[in-house]
Amino acid sequence: MSLPHAVLVTGGARRLGAAMALACATAGMDVALHYRTDGPDVADTLRQLRQQGVRAAAIAADLADPAQVPGVVPAAAKALGRPLTALVNSASIFEWDDISTLTADRMLAHFLPNSVAPALLSQALLAQLPDGVTGSIVNILDQKLASPHGDHLSYTLSKYALMGLGEVLARSGAPRLRVNAIAPGYVLPAP
Repeated sequence: MSLPHAVLVTGGARRLGAAMALACATAGMDVALHYRTDGPDVADTLRQLRQQGVRAAAIAADLADPAQVPGVVPAAAKALGRPLTALVNSASIFEWDDISTLTADRMLAHFLPNSVAPALLSQALLAQLPDGVTGSIVNILDQKLASPHGDHLSYTLSKYALMGLGEVLARSGAPRLRVNAIAPGYVLPAP
């Protein structure tokens, strides 16, 4: 019998990320939650995870900084005391722009944490995945992909890239990786 997954949930201290981290813990998985900014949410979510009787750790990193991303998976595995076998790419930024206000800086501000970091985290997960173990990745997309309107353009484009990453990884990573996506409906009201 194999151990339950050891999972990293990016953006795991708040909102959907916290709910997914808690669901994983309830299912018996050890959970490393990633966060960008420390605050009471981190300690509260860690407390709730540990109340489920699993190992839990918090890993700080700014996913918009490519230099910080490669250390996240190794730090999470070390904190949990075992290799990670699952990843939930939930962290993202969501700022308004459209075609008239679009800039390269705004696009990069979205693509780095929303698309590039998930690709690098997926790479790191696969690199440390034990032989004979199937890893799992879940990418959190957005309902905007089914109904794009041109608002939040940089965000939407970054989520299209994340969707493409999932499709590529599902094919190229098989059978060592299972890759899926969830596209929630409205979570936060648009400005």
